[in-house]
Amino acid sequence: MAAAIVLFKLIGQISHILTLIFAAFFLALALNPVVSWVRRRLKIESRAKATAVSYLMVVVFLAVFFALVIPPLIRQTQIFIKEVPQTVANFQSQDSSLARAVEKYHLDKRLSEGAKSFASNYSDFGGTILDTGKRVAEAVVSVFAVLVMTFMMLVEGPKWFELYFGSLPERKRQHHRRLANRMYKSVSGFVNGQVILAAVAGAFAFITLEIAGQVMNVSTNAAALAGIVAVFGIIPLFGNPIAAILVVLVSLLNSVTLAAVMAIYFIIYFFIENHTFQPYLQSRLNELTPLLVFIAAIIGVSLGGILGAVVAIPAASAVKILVEDHFERRQHHKPEEEA
Repeated sequence: MAAAIVLFKLIGQISHILTLIFAAFFLALALNPVVSWVRRRLKIESRAKATAVSYLMVVVFLAVFFALVIPPLIRQTQIFIKEVPQTVANFQSQDSSLARAVEKYHLDKRLSEGAKSFASNYSDFGGTILDTGKRVAEAVVSVFAVLVMTFMMLVEGPKWFELYFGSLPERKRQHHRRLANRMYKSVSGFVNGQVILAAVAGAFAFITLEIAGQVMNVSTNAAALAGIVAVFGIIPLFGNPIAAILVVLVSLLNSVTLAAVMAIYFIIYFFIENHTFQPYLQSRLNELTPLLVFIAAIIGVSLGGILGAVVAIPAASAVKILVEDHFERRQHHKPEEEA
């Protein structure tokens, strides 16, 4: 009992480090097909060089994406915050039932003071985020650690696996190879499925934003918002609601009608996605049932936040394969023992 308590506390203290290691491991499994494809296409013999080329492609893509998405969002948010007092003043001057109710109960003065205080406190929105140096530094260090460990695992991983398989007897060696190959296909299948779903969601969101913006004559950064939908779509279960909320809030900065249209669109789209091609695609590429996916995501979020949710599902898939293999071997050995 005492050992279990000590072990539990130890895991709690190093949970963040374990999350980073698991994240690097599963990211390496997901990127391994890309490295193999680069080696075949570019005819690169060195695995380290192929991994470096793959990494360069990923880093360039992420840098371009964040350069296109982050500055416009911060700029639009700052404009919205600065215009809050004027927006409240325009609301108070309207001849509407809600405005009359505010005036009747003498809330207009408090509303104006609150709007001015809000604009004064949060006018430097982007700078305020960057001023939290400790959190930014921790995030940068975590991301850098994951990238470095992933690179090392991609380069050294095959050698370690071959060394491990070579130390096993021939009968166990083949069995462990099949087991490792099955887990590899499950993890890469999960990642591929999430990427495909995220890309489709981002494409449809871009088309909808472009059409809605043209019809309503509202200027929106459709590419940036669609990129948000695509990036958060990679996060299982929680990514789609987060992306929808962010897009609706950003749309609200430009037009209330556009925000309402996008809210309705996301409700319809995610309903269709959850009942059509998502179950079909994930059932073909992943070995987890919806219940196991949900349980794994909750455990992952509790241990490592959003990154934990991303890591937990492929980890649960690998654990499920190991458990099934254990019971299959027990069932296979039981008749032999009875005989």
